Amino acid sequence: MTIAVAMSGGVDSSTAAALLVENNPEIVAAGEQPSKVIGLTMQLWNQRRLPTLLGPDDGATAGHSGGRCCSLDDVYDARRVADFLRIPYYVVNFQDRFERDVVGPFVEGYLAGETPIPCSLCNTEIKFEQFVQTAREIGA
Repeated sequence: MTIAVAMSGGVDSSTAAALLVENNPEIVAAGEQPSKVIGLTMQLWNQRRLPTLLGPDDGATAGHSGGRCCSLDDVYDARRVADFLRIPYYVVNFQDRFERDVVGPFVEGYLAGETPIPCSLCNTEIKFEQFVQTAREIGA
């Protein structure tokens, strides 16, 4: 059995992965082989499209986009945790779907004078639909 952990690079998902690796014998169903834990991270945004969120007087460096969700730093953090836990780690590219299902509707709503919440669209359309489907497709 394969167990996929959605790894954001944060404490919660890193702890979940560590507990699954540590307690692997306890999560094996009767008669099955030991479970394989893998880490998955969503690549949602082409990081080159927005090289900085800070102005030139804020000490920003080219390519730095610190402090925002889904950054390359988060991917690097998740990869470091997976390496430490010695579990396979994969980055799943959802850039096109994110652009279509989250960014597009956000921009349209914003321009229409609404106050859209892109994270709620991402949670329903990407994380809890496409991401779970992808995990199932790889046998998790």
